[in-house]
Amino acid sequence: MDPWTRLLLGVTAFAALGYISVVYGSCASDPDCHFRLCPGRHSLCGVDHAHVQDR
Repeated sequence: MDPWTRLLLGVTAFAALGYISVVYGSCASDPDCHFRLCPGRHSLCGVDHAHVQDR
């Protein structure tokens, strides 16, 4: 694999991991945030931010 391809793969991996850590990491520290499940499946679709009064 040439150096240019390795660089692009590294940047892509860094960006993806950074995005996941910001979105899901910030949700883990917020008590009003919870993970949203996909309808009909047992997998995560994203995060949902709702106040305790709205639940």
